[in-house]
Amino acid sequence: MSPIKFLLVFLFLSSFYLSFSQVEKKRNSKIVFLDLKSKALREYTIDKDTSGVHFSIYVKKYESKKERDKAIKIYNERVKNIRTSGENPSEVRLPDFSIGFYSWGGKPEKLKSLKGIKLITIKQFQDSIYFVKDPSYIIHQLKDGTYLKWKTYTMDVVD
Repeated sequence: MSPIKFLLVFLFLSSFYLSFSQVEKKRNSKIVFLDLKSKALREYTIDKDTSGVHFSIYVKKYESKKERDKAIKIYNERVKNIRTSGENPSEVRLPDFSIGFYSWGGKPEKLKSLKGIKLITIKQFQDSIYFVKDPSYIIHQLKDGTYLKWKTYTMDVVD
């Protein structure tokens, strides 16, 4: 390959890689500000030594018990009628009611303020819940007015 062709191929691949990595970087930079008293928050646990944490946020459609019960009823009917419905059994599943965020083995970053941090609210997160990419970041306020920022990884939670 001539040096000019090599240079052109190298420049093309480099620009492609850089543009792709910028897209990935943007997708990875979701920082959710979580109000620990929000009804959209299903549950949370924080280890006393802050070496691990779990936050579970409801999928917007399933915040109410009524909607979750309705989905369970539909699922149970589909399972009951699976032999006669013609549905593929592997496609009959209960929907994900919430998304779990987990962090283990690493301490959170302690912040004095949120100045300069681009955050999304829990409601904004729920609107884009299916575009979550690991890792995601969760920030919540402590009683003393400071904040903890956790690097988390997601997992679907059904119940």
